[in-house]
Amino acid sequence: MRLIGNKTKLLGDIEQLLESQGVRGGTLIDIFAGTSSVGRHFKRRGFRVLANDRMASCFAQAVAAVEVSCPPAFRRFRDAQGAALADERFREEFFAEYGPRGASERRDDGGEPLREAIHFLGTRVAPREGLVFRSFSDGGPHGRRYFTAENGRRIDGMLEFLTGGLRRGILTRGEFFLLLSALIDAADRVANISGTYGAYLKQFQMSARRPLTLVVPDVVSSGHQNRAYQEDANRLVRRLEGDVLYIDPPYNKRQYPANYHVLEVLARHHAVDDLDAFEASLYGKTGLLPYADERSDFCVAPRAGRRAPRGADTRRGDVASAMLDLVTSTKARHVVISYNEEGLLGREEIGGMLCRFAGRKTFDWKRGFREIAYRRFRSDHDRPAADHNGSSRSYKVLEGRAADEIHEWLFFASRDRAGAGR
Repeated sequence: MRLIGNKTKLLGDIEQLLESQGVRGGTLIDIFAGTSSVGRHFKRRGFRVLANDRMASCFAQAVAAVEVSCPPAFRRFRDAQGAALADERFREEFFAEYGPRGASERRDDGGEPLREAIHFLGTRVAPREGLVFRSFSDGGPHGRRYFTAENGRRIDGMLEFLTGGLRRGILTRGEFFLLLSALIDAADRVANISGTYGAYLKQFQMSARRPLTLVVPDVVSSGHQNRAYQEDANRLVRRLEGDVLYIDPPYNKRQYPANYHVLEVLARHHAVDDLDAFEASLYGKTGLLPYADERSDFCVAPRAGRRAPRGADTRRGDVASAMLDLVTSTKARHVVISYNEEGLLGREEIGGMLCRFAGRKTFDWKRGFREIAYRRFRSDHDRPAADHNGSSRSYKVLEGRAADEIHEWLFFASRDRAGAGR
């Protein structure tokens, strides 16, 4: 998933910060999991990982990346599709894709059933004209050019197949979310967008014209009971036990449900009882899902003159109160926060909140703070403010920085085992 703000480029910095504080294992709570890049990384490093995200598309990624720790057997799927999987033409195509005959079975990773299921889903499931074709392809009545008509039909066919397989018990939870996450990733790669799903392009770019292609998900092995959640972060954090709470919240006013709604439709399809009503609820030029109840307080600027209360409940209303409530409500001993320097909260504000968490008067900026420079993500429609000529969004180039240079802040704080700051 092309999720803006994902921390793939900062994984080494996050790990080094933890190691510098003597943290090399335990349970890591990734409370805003996103693409699960952080959870997947620390799972590989031997941590037990608890990953959470309210977005259905991110939850699907979290189950596949964090919760599934060995390649599933796909027993009922293989029983149901036995004839198709044994077909000589299917086997020839399969070995052409994954190696010479017999090579795939000789691997020791146990992933043969997963590779078979991915190949079957991508080559044997019939296309159909469903919700995605009608609502998000150029072949539909709304003319929304997120996908070509061909790719829209293929996505619909696969969604119907996966939903049916889950409901009939042919696919287990882990098997289903592995395949669904692969489909979401594949759809994202051929989506006709420049950055987010807040708008589609008028003409199909080259990547959007390509046929949708599934890639086999990487299953990260682990001996721990890792788990994925899809809950409100501030409510869930009160229940979870762990060593490190990692917080990577939204940092600006753009609400994620309005910018990734197409992927949300794909991720929610299996859980919808009345697809006609679900489709009818999509509205506007881009086919938005109603999201009034899913707005995040982390995308709401701090209210002037309002002091965030200690121990506030989960109905906070702005980012300052929401962040303070989150860090002071966790049971974890350590907290790591990554935040963009262009975010709604300032550096001193976050440091002050971590003082409340740790029960200290001052934040240890020397040991507990890192500032990492990286290249800003921007779409073709984004321009520096000085060059803003009516494009969709402009941004400010900070003094002394290159046009595309932006910094990410990393914070670390600990409290004593008695639970200071709670």
